[in-house]
Order: sequence, then structure tokens, then C-alpha cells
Amino acid sequence: MSQNTVSLKLDEEQTKNFGEMMETLGWIPKKIKNDYVEYAFTSHNGSVATLYSSGKLVIQGKENFTPVISHIKANRGKSPAIQPHIGVDEVGKGDYFGPMVVVACYVNNEFADKLSHLGFDDSKRFSDRKIKELYNHVKDYKYYYPSILHPAEYNDKVNKDGNVSIVLAKEHSKCIENALIDLKKNGVPCESVVIDQFSSRKSRVLDELGDLGKEVKFTQFHRGESDIAVAAASIIARGIFLEEFEKMDKEYDFHFPKGASNVVDSAISFVQKYGKGELRNVAKIGFKTTQRILALV
Repeated sequence: MSQNTVSLKLDEEQTKNFGEMMETLGWIPKKIKNDYVEYAFTSHNGSVATLYSSGKLVIQGKENFTPVISHIKANRGKSPAIQPHIGVDEVGKGDYFGPMVVVACYVNNEFADKLSHLGFDDSKRFSDRKIKELYNHVKDYKYYYPSILHPAEYNDKVNKDGNVSIVLAKEHSKCIENALIDLKKNGVPCESVVIDQFSSRKSRVLDELGDLGKEVKFTQFHRGESDIAVAAASIIARGIFLEEFEKMDKEYDFHFPKGASNVVDSAISFVQKYGKGELRNVAKIGFKTTQRILALV
């Protein structure tokens, strides 16, 4: 590809958030001694992005800059005002290996602006690398509340309750209640909760809500990640999931595949190395896949 040059004029909000936006996209800060340059970044492909004090951005290199331009343009001005609320989502329920993670995240207008310019959306749309970048920008945020069910605990709870949806509902309720307790303690008002609906029975989570959860407005719908707080919960949950997955890899000196397909060969190798009894500590053994794996060992 020949040399490509793109120029853009950024507004005040884009300029303020430019550094964080570029780091989120994986670009690397570059030191330039020039009074007229606010920021300079290089990509992994050697391209250079220079933002001048006038607000003019110049990007040069031999790659397609469309994703960068789209991301920057999407962050023009402030996000529309929102009613501060909690969003809840889960990650890992459909993965054979690894934990299930549920997160409740409180989002107000200030945090929504940050999420908007970072480009938060449903975590399933992003690569693991992108998730880690996004998560690193918000992992120190004060008002999110995770619950991590490692495989052994997950298996015990599913065996006890007899239904994955009940376990998930209880975990949602626990995160919501923990969030509302902490927010109330810190004097932070919150009158509503939104979740990504995971059960055909809308009463599933409602039946499990704690005392504070029953006092707030509760909304659930499919594709709940269209809500900014649910999207935030989704990204954070995925970030935690990836951290826990990497810990499991190191603990067992074993590469566990994500997802639920193409796991049989890895599971067989794991059982051959660590024994059938250890499988419940790394996998959700209620999956039908387990029967097939154990029959082949």
C-alpha cells in the first residue's frame, strides 16, 4: 500500500480525549519536542498520528485508517445525558472451560462520557486484546461489583439448584444488592437497574432480588448491551474473565481454549495429564461435552 495521509479537525471534546482514545486503539505515545504538537502516536505498523495545538490531526502511514477515523468521529462532543443507573451482564456461561463472571456497574453522566469516547459496546464484538485495553482503562473505577464463580463452585451451585438460569439469577441479584448497598453507603443515588435478559422468565431475577433491589426500577430486555451501563458491565466482566483464564493457564501449565466448540481434544489431554477428578475444577461439567470427553479417555 502506498503512503496514506489523512487530516481531521478535532473539536474540544475529541482533543481532550485524544490520548486515551489512541491508547485504547493500541497506538503508542511518542515524545516530540514541538510547542505546536499536543500529542503524537505511532501504530504497530509504523504509522504516525500527530495532533497539533490548533486541533488539526494528521495521520500518515501505509495502512487503512478508517477504523481510527470512525472511532474519533464517533466521539464528537459529549454523550447525551443519562439517568444514572446500574447495568448487569455476565460472561463465561457459554464457555466450557473457565469461570462465569457477573458484574453490576453503576454509570452516571461523567462515567458515560468516558465510556463513550473509549468506544464501549457489547464485549462479544471485540477481540481479547481490545477487551484488555478497554478493561485497563476502567479497572480502577470505584463503582462496579463483580462475582466470580470458578468452575468447581459453579458446578456445585448448578448441582444444588438444578438449573443454570437459577444460578445466574442469584449471581445477578447478589451483584445488584452489593452495588446498591455500597452506593447507599457512599451517598450515591441510584433508582434503576438494567440487565441483559437471559431467561424467558422475566421473574427469574425478580424472584431473587434482595431488599434494596426490590425498591428500584428494574428493566430487562434482550440485547441489553445497547444500554451504556450493561455495555460497561459486559466489558468489565470479560476483562475479569480473561484475567482468571490466564491464571488458570499458568496454574495448570496448560492452554485452555475458550468457547464451547473445539474443546474435546484439549479436555482429553487435560484429563490424561491431571485425571478425571480434576476436570470439575477447570470446566463446567454439566455441558454434554463432558460425557463425550470421558467416554474417549
